Parts: sequence; structure tokens; C-alpha cells
Amino acid sequence: MNLIRILVLSVVLAASAHAKYVPTPEMAMSFNMDRDTTKWVPQFMDGDKSGIIFELVPEGESIDAWKEMVAQQIAFTKVSLRRYVDEWKAGLLKADSSIDMEEHQMVDGSIIVTYSSSSSQEASIRRFIKAKDGIYMLAYHVRPSLRDESRWAIWREIVGRASLVPNPQKKR
Repeated sequence: MNLIRILVLSVVLAASAHAKYVPTPEMAMSFNMDRDTTKWVPQFMDGDKSGIIFELVPEGESIDAWKEMVAQQIAFTKVSLRRYVDEWKAGLLKADSSIDMEEHQMVDGSIIVTYSSSSSQEASIRRFIKAKDGIYMLAYHVRPSLRDESRWAIWREIVGRASLVPNPQKKR
């Protein structure tokens, strides 16, 4: 399922209706969400000149009371991937100094961070990929008490295989 096409078009249209400037991303994130049989539905999206966020939850659930969530995000920035991830991790540590966090550098240069936070009641797998116009992210979040190892493994695979492709909505 190529959700980024939905993300780009929807956020640009929604932002236009509210007179916000949202750049058209250079890239799109490609990932095999079909590996998970859950029907994911959009619940929140927003964007402006600094970035875009798009969040989905399982059908029948609400973003306000999420148990699981998938998020795609783009931060339009020129900072290095290393600096961005270090600052992002510092923010997590500031919010929860006892957070359990691991980082893995991928062969393509991207970074995957997994964490579990008891204070925010969140476990997550997030991939950061650098592109010319910013940092692209894909994340799977779940409440730690509801974390199922087989679903976690599916999402580790989905996030781990995510990649960037040229954005079909971007006029070249």
C-alpha cells in the first residue's frame, strides 16, 4: 500500500484549504504495509513549511485513545541525519530519563531507533531516512502492555524495509 501518495495529496489539499504553505516532498516513502492484515485508517494529518505528519490507527479506534498507531513524518530540514536523530533522542530522554532505547545504523545510512517508555506508555520502532529536502520517518507505536511479539516482528520488518522513491506528485 503506497500511503505516501495519500499523505502528500491529502496534506497539500488540507493545508491549502487553511492557507498554509506545505512544500511538495521530493521523495515518497515506500513500505509493504500489506504484511500486516490490520486495516489501518487515517486519523490525523497536518503539514506546513517545517514538515508533514500523517497518523493511522486500526479501523474502529481513535487517535485520542490509540492502542497502536502508524505514523509517517517528514521534517523539512538541511541538518544531517546524525544531528537530527541525536536531537530527537535527546528530546525523548528529556521527557523520560528512564527510557529504554536502542539504535541501529542500516547499510543504506538510515537509522532505526526502538524504544519503550513507561512514563509515556509507548513502545516504538522508528526509521529515519535522509533525503535532499529533509528527514523522512516511518514509525510503529504500541502501548507496552499490549505489545505482541509477533506483531512487533512484523512491524520491525515493515519499518526495516522502508525506502524512499521519487514522489509521483512532484513535478520534475
